[in-house]
Amino acid sequence: MLVFLQYGLNLFKQKRGEDPLHRKPVVSGVFYSDNLMALRSQIEKLFLSPIGPGQLPDFPTKNIQKSFGLVLPHAGYVYSGSVSAWGIWELSKRGKPETILLIGPSHTGMGKPISIWNSGSWETPFGNIEVDAELADLLLSRYDYASADSEGHLGEHSLEVHIPMLQYIYGRDFRILPIAMMDQRKETALDLGEQFSYLKTLKPLLIIASTDLNHYEPENVTRRKDQEVIDAIASMNVERLYSVISELNISMCGFGPTAALMSSGDWKPKLLKHATSGEISGDYERVVGYVSMLFE
Repeated sequence: MLVFLQYGLNLFKQKRGEDPLHRKPVVSGVFYSDNLMALRSQIEKLFLSPIGPGQLPDFPTKNIQKSFGLVLPHAGYVYSGSVSAWGIWELSKRGKPETILLIGPSHTGMGKPISIWNSGSWETPFGNIEVDAELADLLLSRYDYASADSEGHLGEHSLEVHIPMLQYIYGRDFRILPIAMMDQRKETALDLGEQFSYLKTLKPLLIIASTDLNHYEPENVTRRKDQEVIDAIASMNVERLYSVISELNISMCGFGPTAALMSSGDWKPKLLKHATSGEISGDYERVVGYVSMLFE
């Protein structure tokens, strides 16, 4: 109950904020700690946990020379943070991006089919991160179906949860391009992937597709369904991804963002870590699957 009260309070503060271009966090204190020192400690424990990579990441100073992509989960840190840590750890070895394109599903039902937060900044306990307004405006000018829209992001957690972990390794010396995807149809994902492919020609980007895998089924069922999704991603087969989700009734929430990343380049996906919430909670009857995959 306290978790829902905290979320509601955060969302109320966001909606009544004086600056509509500045997004205050809505799941700080719910999905991750809202205290700066506690958050830093929380993130370090994710890297060092039995599910995590087992060591702390580097703090890169050189800029990346080519684009990379990640599929990362977006649950509370206690559940999926150690899986995300595998992706962040790999990033830390590859350099610092100027801009990170964050694309995730819409869980709230608010906003436009494709909502782009196109200016201003996002806040976390680590400080503010500026939005890459120039790149956002370019995407909006090229892709008429997308809208400059903040409402689709106000109560949405699927992008916010990644920013503190990125700030942990990069500081505040990067910008973001946040995209909330309510319309996850295959055609929309392919269109977005084509746009991302073009943006990559302008400068090296880090593209993060945010998704959890199968939801609230027994461990053995979720692992079997998750493996079908992982195999489809690893084979770079968007058609297969959509087919297995439909045929096997897989409740993957961010299949559209994942497909957009897959179709944005000639990637070679690499599985970094797959785990379930059961490994943390001990409840193996209703688990959620989480995966971290690197695209390069």
